[in-house]
Amino acid sequence: MTPRQLRRPLPAALGAGACALLAACAVPARSAPVPAGPTGAGAFLPAAPGEPAAIDAEGGSCLTTLPDSLLTVRDTVFLHAFLVDTTARALLPEADLLAQRTAHRLRLLLGGGGRLDSLPSGAPAVTWRTVIGGNLEIRARRDGNATWQELPPRPIPDTVLTRLLARAVDSVVRHREMITWTVEAARDSVEMRLALAHTAEPAYARAIGAGFPVFALRRPVSTRALVVSLPRVRYPTGLHTPGAEDRVTLQVTIDTLGAPEPASIHELWPEDRPRLAGDSLADHLLFGDAGYEALIRTRFLPARIGGCPVRATQNATFTFTVVRGVR
Repeated sequence: MTPRQLRRPLPAALGAGACALLAACAVPARSAPVPAGPTGAGAFLPAAPGEPAAIDAEGGSCLTTLPDSLLTVRDTVFLHAFLVDTTARALLPEADLLAQRTAHRLRLLLGGGGRLDSLPSGAPAVTWRTVIGGNLEIRARRDGNATWQELPPRPIPDTVLTRLLARAVDSVVRHREMITWTVEAARDSVEMRLALAHTAEPAYARAIGAGFPVFALRRPVSTRALVVSLPRVRYPTGLHTPGAEDRVTLQVTIDTLGAPEPASIHELWPEDRPRLAGDSLADHLLFGDAGYEALIRTRFLPARIGGCPVRATQNATFTFTVVRGVR
């Protein structure tokens, strides 16, 4: 899914480490008394129970003092690849193969072998607090060489993890395992990204495929933010198409007190959904505004890691349907 800006001035950028955690638990719609004419109601579908979409595990006295006895969850960390330029589709299989080879080299650097059923431990080189920091942008060239840099910029770069990932890519280059150019690929270079995540499923927009297992980590139990106070979701007025129905998915960061951060809210637009224009776009923006207004008034139990409240980024989906036969 890609970010889409709402009518109000909201951020349009979506970070690479944002995971697609779709809503699954429906909440009954609440509606005001219905006036005459076509009307509707909005329903808020909170994110399904599970892990936070993205958590801020840096800093905080609570997190820094968690004892090892609370590291009770065994995680597998996966390496994902995705193309920056989606027009280079002829190189998709090779980019996927490059990620697989890089994952293999990274396992070797961590003291593991070639077998996937006995992954090496990331500790002590990598900890559960910093694993999401691994994100490299690579420019692979037809001559077999490559250059790379860490993305996105981090206030406190995870130099150990970045160095390991860069060393793995360097090993791939030295062993001449970079992308093999196909006849259909007329370009001389291609940009792609490698990113680490706690899930094998495609966790980033434009991910090429499932991730490749790299190493194992122990971490504390984590929970996503949960809704405790849900305001009425307003069906918008002033629509160009009376009785229109719509669905809006917003991404929001929830602070450690359980309050949404308004400046963080932006819409996620499905990549397989055609772009809107004209009256359809104008109506959709009204639905987006209604979802925004409900979301900023929603209160949550904050996400937690090992019992410590943390900031978390999650998705919330709003559905707007026509109410018929209500007097």
